[in-house]
Amino acid sequence: MLFFIDEFGLGDALRLQAIYYLSVVVCEVPSGRLSDRVGRVLTLRLAAVWWIGANAVFFVGDEFWMLGVAQALLAMGFAFTSGTDVTLHFDTLEALDRAGEFEAREADIRRSSLGVLAVACLVGGGLALIDLRLPFAASLVAALVQLVLAMSLTEPDHPDDAASTGASFVSVIGRLRDRLLAWITLYVLGEVIAVHLTSELGAAYVVRVVGESLDEIDRAPLVNAGVAAVVALAAAAAVRLVTPLRERLGTVGALVVMAAIPAVALTSMALWVSVAVLPLILMRSMQTSIVSILVPAAVAPRVDRGQRATFLSMTSLIGRLGYGGTLLLFGTIGGITETLEWAAVTAVVILVVVGVSGWLVVDE
Repeated sequence: MLFFIDEFGLGDALRLQAIYYLSVVVCEVPSGRLSDRVGRVLTLRLAAVWWIGANAVFFVGDEFWMLGVAQALLAMGFAFTSGTDVTLHFDTLEALDRAGEFEAREADIRRSSLGVLAVACLVGGGLALIDLRLPFAASLVAALVQLVLAMSLTEPDHPDDAASTGASFVSVIGRLRDRLLAWITLYVLGEVIAVHLTSELGAAYVVRVVGESLDEIDRAPLVNAGVAAVVALAAAAAVRLVTPLRERLGTVGALVVMAAIPAVALTSMALWVSVAVLPLILMRSMQTSIVSILVPAAVAPRVDRGQRATFLSMTSLIGRLGYGGTLLLFGTIGGITETLEWAAVTAVVILVVVGVSGWLVVDE
């Protein structure tokens, strides 16, 4: 986000982010179908290829259209990963008759990956002080390593009795007759918007907190890197709350509580410019880490193995389509103050909608 702002300003930065989220829409469900029909491993290998291309273009590109292409490639990588990584994990445990271990093991994986992410954020922030393009060079190396690792993966048993793509997708949509699955889809739509607004506007907010302007970014990359590292560590700690929250509040109750975090953070960002607000921005990591475990854990037992990745991709598609449209609208606002005000209103409305509708759902 800071790289885009430095190159083109806040308005074009939001439009470039919109390109990413709307590009995900094109690839999300097809990538889920590829994962369900052809294999999880092949899909993850392709994700690494798209990320290699994206970071290469980010590193050398200097025109708006070039960075738009890079955003589209980045979106393809995330679309091909979305839903596939967790379903590969669940399918593997299911093939070993150990599916009951999924929540605990996914929490362990999430905790470890967030620790690595904290280190990556600090390295990226340090590189960005030298040149805002250098983190993309590091990401290119990481994507190459990812491809090598993906080539070593083994595909678990894959269902061979899936219906045709069209019929199967219709049946996936039919899963929305399940009230919990329908509510989860609504929840993902709202929270993709609220959480990502908190994250991306948080970068611009930190620029204001350190006393710099969006036209002259100096220390902000390292400060943002430090914030992101603490976010990752806080998220790793929050993973331990998944099971207690679910047992105490149920899946729906826990998710509704998590929805309050971006609403409070964005409202505070809109009202005050203060370092005291930074901990609220950090708390968004709690929601991201907890939701990323609770949602797949709730979906997987309710959806057939041959449709899991497609269903999760469909919910992600809906969320990213909603967020892409939101960014296009916000890109016309211009000023950071007005943008934060509208973001706060949006997050509060989302909290009310998911909260009211959530209590109408029977959490089985």
